[in-house]
Order: sequence, then structure tokens, then C-alpha cells
Amino acid sequence: MTDAFDQWVEWRYKAPGDRRGIPADVYSAVMMLPESDRSDRQKVNEAVRRHDEARRAGRTAWIYLDDHQDGRALTIGEPGWVKVFASAGAADRWFDANDAEGVAWEYEVEGGQPRGSVWLSSSAPETGAIGDPNWIKVFASKDSAEKWVKNNDSNREIWEYLVQE
Repeated sequence: MTDAFDQWVEWRYKAPGDRRGIPADVYSAVMMLPESDRSDRQKVNEAVRRHDEARRAGRTAWIYLDDHQDGRALTIGEPGWVKVFASAGAADRWFDANDAEGVAWEYEVEGGQPRGSVWLSSSAPETGAIGDPNWIKVFASKDSAEKWVKNNDSNREIWEYLVQE
């Protein structure tokens, strides 16, 4: 029986042209690890276990980058820059009605379950690296966002976005 580490290694070192994929939850959890930890079976499996636990506890949100509207580029902090969904189902319903080719990415929410709105902080929002798990931090409350920024990167700003159910 293979574990998350085996799935990661098989995918990471697949031959050129091999179109084999990897589950998004495994990819996301592993990519949040420092590069040096991605070759450690215990750390990879633990990261995937924590991500699964966060999902089951409702401490994840799905984010869709919608940074171009009406021919104009939006930036972080502007309404509509991203859409935040409480679940994959909520995202799918929105995509069915608004953007059939759209993709939302799952992020863990620091500080609890997202309720009504979340606070976002990104060190490089202009890159649009939505699929990179380290591109943005998502917080359940303004207080948890402010504490994280104060302790980790005092130059970062935070912005509030509504969560669509």
C-alpha cells in the first residue's frame, strides 16, 4: 500500500511526457513544506495528514483569482480580486453559472473555520501564483491575521474578503 510520500515521489520523478497526476490535497500539503522536507517520508505524510484534518474540520477555503474585470487589472484589496468559497461544492456552483473553465485552489485557514469573511495576506500578490500554497495566507479572523503578520512579516498588509457559501 502506498502512502502520500510514495504518491509524491512517483509524481515528482515521473518520466518526461508522463501525464500522471497527483491528488490536489497531496500536492498542496507537500508544497507548503520547505524544499528540504519534501524528501522526508515522515514530514510529507504528517503534512498531508494535517491538511486532511483541516479539511474535515472545515478549516479550508477555496480561492479563485479573478484579477481582471471589464478590461482592467484588479489588485489585492479591491473587491472582486478573488472569490473565496467555503467548499469545493460552492466553488463548483459558482463556476457552473459564471466561469465554466475556472479553477479554485484550496488553502488552509489559520485560526479556525471561515465564517462570513476571511482575511488574506500575500507577500507577492502581483505574481498571481494562485496555485502555489505559499502565495497567500488565509485567516479566520482579523485578530489571527494581525498576530501572524506581527510575528512573521510586519511589512505585510491584510485584506478582508467575503466567503461564498
